[in-house]
Order: sequence, then structure tokens, then C-alpha cells
Amino acid sequence: MRWIALPLVVALAAGGCAPSAEEQAAAEAAAAEAVKDSLMTAAEVGYDASAFDTVSWESPERRREYGEVAYLRSCAKCHGVGGVGDAEFVRGGDTLRPPSFREPTWTLAGDEDGIRRAIFVGTGEGMPHWGLEGLSVGAVDALGAYIMGGLGGN
Repeated sequence: MRWIALPLVVALAAGGCAPSAEEQAAAEAAAAEAVKDSLMTAAEVGYDASAFDTVSWESPERRREYGEVAYLRSCAKCHGVGGVGDAEFVRGGDTLRPPSFREPTWTLAGDEDGIRRAIFVGTGEGMPHWGLEGLSVGAVDALGAYIMGGLGGN
């Protein structure tokens, strides 16, 4: 009988050592941040600017058209259809503040490789690492062209 009660005593004692709700929340936040950092590192390692040299399009128009479709599917919910950073997630209270691609002071204005890198790798400010989220090199290339030409006005 004494050996049967021992697991019960151990279980009850371990229950008293459980972390508080605040400690649990902090641990979960730290784990989520570690995963985010790990994925961002994986995206950085996986990024290869020369991969875009292998992408070919039948025309610049086709490239921008494909970019528009990819943009509307993957980007517009944060950046907005017009690229000003005011889309449904932002209006819905999301704390992310995506940049406006129409602002001449936008950090990546005119920098196609920088745009493609940011799309592929993501940013520490909340931009997903689309290179790991299923966008092909061709889609990232087309998005860069669309943002530069269709939204950026260049």
C-alpha cells in the first residue's frame, strides 16, 4: 500500500511547484521569441541573392502582373492594396505598423535587392519570412518588381 501512495505524494508535491501564470506567460513569450529568432536565422542562411539571377520572365509586364497577384494574396492584408500600410490587420488593432511603399523616405525605396531580401528573410518588426512561408524565389522576385514599379512609382 505504501508503494501505491508514493506516486500520488510525488504528483501532489510536484503540483505545488508549478510556475505562476506570470512565470508561465513569460516562459511562453521567451520560447516564441526564440523560435522567431531561429526562423529568421534560417531565412538569412537560406537567402541567396544570386538565386534571382536564375529567374526569367517572358516580359517585364508579366513579372509585375505575377507580383500583383502575389502581393494581393500575401501582402495586402498588412500593407494595404495601395501599399500605404493601412490594411485590415492594422485597422483591426494590430500593433504592427508596416511601412508605406509610397513614401519617398521609405528605407528600401529604389533598392530592389533590399526589398527582395526583406520579403524573403522578414524583419524584426514583424514582417514574416516569406522565403520560409512558401513563396518561391520567382514570387519574391515578382513582388520586388511590383512594389518597385507598381506601388513605388519607380
